[in-house]
Amino acid sequence: MGHMKSSKIVQSILAIILAIASSLPAFACDDTLVMLLTAKNPSSEFSKSIRSFMNSLTVLGTSLKYTKKDDYNVEVEGMLSAWMEFSKKYMTNPPEEAKNDRQWISKMSNTAKKIGEIRKLVNNKQYLDAHNNVLELSNTIGSFFETVGITDEKQVFIETSADLNDLQRFVINNSYQEAQEKLNKIKEDLNSFKKYITEEDYSSASNTANLIDSVSLALTNKELPLSIDATISKLRTSFEELRSRILMTEWFSENEAKEEGK
Repeated sequence: MGHMKSSKIVQSILAIILAIASSLPAFACDDTLVMLLTAKNPSSEFSKSIRSFMNSLTVLGTSLKYTKKDDYNVEVEGMLSAWMEFSKKYMTNPPEEAKNDRQWISKMSNTAKKIGEIRKLVNNKQYLDAHNNVLELSNTIGSFFETVGITDEKQVFIETSADLNDLQRFVINNSYQEAQEKLNKIKEDLNSFKKYITEEDYSSASNTANLIDSVSLALTNKELPLSIDATISKLRTSFEELRSRILMTEWFSENEAKEEGK
């Protein structure tokens, strides 16, 4: 009975995460990835602070991409406020989760520099460049977890999220050759995902592979960036579904082991 109950809890958690991912605008800051990386200790100050910062990046990036207006002062201030709260606690003193990270201060300094660049670009109304810098910054969030002891699966998740961010950035910039090269890397990411899925997930992996092919064909045909970006959004959702299935298996196994150890 306990085994079934824990299984249902895990499935419910992952269903919620996938539902959140599906309902978010198609912007590449991966809130759900940060949720998963902090899942083992979600109530810690570090977990809450970094999720708040990531959310502020998503809000700014989504607004820059989808909302045309005179200024983005509210969104920029939201990012700055979340970063100030995070850096006030951890700029020179890494959290317990990352106490052995010798590169922590460097990571914090580089993040602060990138935030300054984003703010300057927005103030100068260079919104496309600002959006691209938000994507680049979101790629670095996974580095804050390097010494936390993340699993090989989660390392694959981090790399894939960054590759999808880069793919979107290249397409938006009309850099189709670079986008195609990045897509080849994403094909490798899918093969890495396949190492962890069960036979029941093959259809989902097949759908992801088809979407990769669709993006490749669109790049070859030089379709408009907005059209390709829409397909990339579907590709991201498909990867997130696979990610949830992998985590369901991982967490289910952990719960199963706990049940057997009782």
